Amino acid sequence: MANGRAPVAVLLVGALLAPGCGNERRERVSLEANPSPKLVERQFPRVGLRLELPENLNVTETAPPGVFYGSFGEAVISTFAYRRREKLPRTDAQLREALDRLKGATRRRDSGYELSESTTTEVNGSRAAELVGDQTIDNKDLRTRSVHVYEGSAEYVFELLAPRGDFARLDRDLFEPVLDSVRLTGAVRRAKG
Repeated sequence: MANGRAPVAVLLVGALLAPGCGNERRERVSLEANPSPKLVERQFPRVGLRLELPENLNVTETAPPGVFYGSFGEAVISTFAYRRREKLPRTDAQLREALDRLKGATRRRDSGYELSESTTTEVNGSRAAELVGDQTIDNKDLRTRSVHVYEGSAEYVFELLAPRGDFARLDRDLFEPVLDSVRLTGAVRRAKG
């Protein structure tokens, strides 16, 4: 993916899914993800992003190129924003080429990732490339949907990682409403420091 870096969500899933240790008794926690139908607007002006998220999504802002990640049980949604100097896809042919490069980069980066779908699409009028596939992280079988949206001089990446059994429901009830609400300026400011 972008800059050859593994998405933060992949690293976070390991931490979120790691088994606890110790002998102390703990309260049983439900891992079922149930996004609230009530959405709240969140703004991330540094990266020119505005969107709506379920009010009960546990959101943590992350360092660039990350924007945020949120979790429900064993599922993670994450967003990244990259300033791009290279020309971004403006035509259907360029978008198909970008999708092919994305698939190649994903294969090179993670040999255990099994691509099941790829397509070109739009997110609120912005060109996008999408990958859906399966992988195993920390002995958990996960499905991943990664949507790369090109706007202005930026590439935004929205990802959902969820257990395969929960994926269709979370894609429909969580990820689709989030993508439908996305508003982008295409202007990602340099991180300070």
